[in-house]
Amino acid sequence: MRRTMAWAQGSRTLSSFLFALLLSSGLSQPVAAAPAPPPAIPTYQGPDTVEVDLLRAGKEPVARTRIFVQALLPDGERGLFMVDTGASISALSEKTATRLGLSIEKNWGSVEGLGGRAPFHRAVLPTLQIGDIHLENVDMAVDVAGMPETAGWMPLDGILGNNVWSQFVMEIDYPADKLALHRPGTWKLPKNAQPMLFEGNAVYTSITIETESTPAQEGTLVVQIDTGASELMLSGPKVLPFETTTDVYTQGVEPVYGIGAADTLPPSVFLRETRRIPLDSVTLGGKEVEVDWSARWLNYTPGLEVGPRGLAGLAGHELMAPYVTVFDFQGSRFSLTKSKRRARKIDGHEVLLAQDLEKYGDNPSRYLFRAKMFAAKQDWKEASRLLESFLSKASDAPPKDLGEATVLLAAMRRLDGDLPGAWKALQGMSPSDLVQQGEIIAATNGLLLDGHGADALTLANAAIEAYTEASVGEDYDVRTAADGHVAKADVLFAEKKFEEANGELLLSAEILDNPDAQLLRRARIALASGDRFGAMAHIRRLLQLYPSNGQYLWFYATLLQDPGDQDVFRADLDAAMARLHPTDLPLDYLVQSYHLIGDQDEAEKRMHQGIERDCSKAPDVPSLNNCQAWYYAMGGVEPDKSLALITKAIAADPHRSDFLDTKAMVHLARREYDLAHQAAVAAARLSPDEVYMLWQAERIGQMATAHP
Repeated sequence: MRRTMAWAQGSRTLSSFLFALLLSSGLSQPVAAAPAPPPAIPTYQGPDTVEVDLLRAGKEPVARTRIFVQALLPDGERGLFMVDTGASISALSEKTATRLGLSIEKNWGSVEGLGGRAPFHRAVLPTLQIGDIHLENVDMAVDVAGMPETAGWMPLDGILGNNVWSQFVMEIDYPADKLALHRPGTWKLPKNAQPMLFEGNAVYTSITIETESTPAQEGTLVVQIDTGASELMLSGPKVLPFETTTDVYTQGVEPVYGIGAADTLPPSVFLRETRRIPLDSVTLGGKEVEVDWSARWLNYTPGLEVGPRGLAGLAGHELMAPYVTVFDFQGSRFSLTKSKRRARKIDGHEVLLAQDLEKYGDNPSRYLFRAKMFAAKQDWKEASRLLESFLSKASDAPPKDLGEATVLLAAMRRLDGDLPGAWKALQGMSPSDLVQQGEIIAATNGLLLDGHGADALTLANAAIEAYTEASVGEDYDVRTAADGHVAKADVLFAEKKFEEANGELLLSAEILDNPDAQLLRRARIALASGDRFGAMAHIRRLLQLYPSNGQYLWFYATLLQDPGDQDVFRADLDAAMARLHPTDLPLDYLVQSYHLIGDQDEAEKRMHQGIERDCSKAPDVPSLNNCQAWYYAMGGVEPDKSLALITKAIAADPHRSDFLDTKAMVHLARREYDLAHQAAVAAARLSPDEVYMLWQAERIGQMATAHP
């Protein structure tokens, strides 16, 4: 639910860093090409036991975050790797492999994960050092689709999988953020260790799950233990006893991402039919783990397989997070035990920042990296200071780094409420750089919101002309190339040249090879040109593609004019919600939709459900106040209370676009149209690339004009 996010997304570039770690599972059973030999088993030298720190990508509760470890690479630099027992082979980013000058065997094999099957290249790391342990000749899959480039704001070099971990007895102390590696036969296992199967470089063990239903159902099955996966995933038509007990699970669609997922595909491609089994506990490794979430069940219908063939399921890190987890690969034993070390939560950003300061001192060339580490801690002022220094003192840095620093500086200034400073920072960037850094749509709309339409059109045209495959070379990206046409469409829309604007959006869709691209913008154009039914058709299509996106439902509801429209809308609403798991319903937008069609009883029922479900998850008091105010405004109730709540939230954090959007809705519910419009425009200025914010400001402005 978007109302509880920790801070406003000032730009797509900024949010992409924060939200880059999207893996549902790690690498799963790579299948080598026919002529290729199996992955080599690395050899190692070192002590019988070594302990190293585990790093996190943030300070969220331990159960929600994956674990990372640093290892020394052949060039003497520390690399950051995700610890992934679901990976049969380790993986290395193409950037790191190129930096190390490794010899790469093209299309050596293929990897199959939840995102699909994808080819990978192969390289061999001559050395890899973890603590005092030295490994030699480590096979690495290179350029694997779906592997993230960052963990939080930290650059990620790759994944360490079972071709590394199987050389040791591996002890992961989640509460203490400590990894211990023991030479096989030199360390005594816990007494509660259970049988574990290590086969095909994958780890399996039996688990017993107990459902939350009444009466509770219990079942035992074998799954893969995967520190790179989340929660618990089950797979296959035979998940006894649950396939015969329909009241134990819910059924619906949800996105399933993972290794093998191409990032150029639209999100709708990854929607899968799943079942969810609400759980009370899971027993594994000699421990009964109490949980309050659901197991996700895939492939329950033959012929619709997702992920590797024969995969029975994945038990992820959230089951292991409260304990010390031990993998004895050689002895085939697995256990969970209580930690005896001091509990810690190690934020990797702080570690990498301290290491960088120690190694490089006051070196301006490192300021961009350090600014990202401060941004991860939400220290916008220090991040801005470092970026300003980087741009002034490291002018000989690579153009790509200078462009990234400029865009991040603009984002930091937006988050600090300095909009003139944000636009001033971007003025020195070329149109091509704005496209390459994902900032062209925000830049053109920023000019439009400031009343500089002619400049916006000049910039959009220059961006389209400058950003071509011939001029950009290997950095050319069709997704960013399409952005130039979207930016021009927004300018043409503002000039009321609706047919030309729609033509630019169709060009964007053609570049992306996705006929459903930019449907919300196309709906906006249709409505403005007088084609209300065309706008409804576009939004109905969006609702079919993304039933959980409540914004589409809401904009659909605003287009209704007569009882016949309402009948179609209710049928579409019911059909979309029936496709979702109950826990995925967009309750906030359901509240507004029912309110708009006059079903106030249903609106208030959903409002109370949403406040209980979503506001309880708010990370801080301002977010809690915002969440409650948002629900009250959507339901059209508690006008004074909602105004007091959002006023407190904005006083604590005045430059969040989502808070300002809530303020707009609060004033709208109070029929204070001018105040609502002011807040909506302020929100759009902070997030000028979000068509939702632009349309909000536009439609509320029309209301303000109609109700002076």
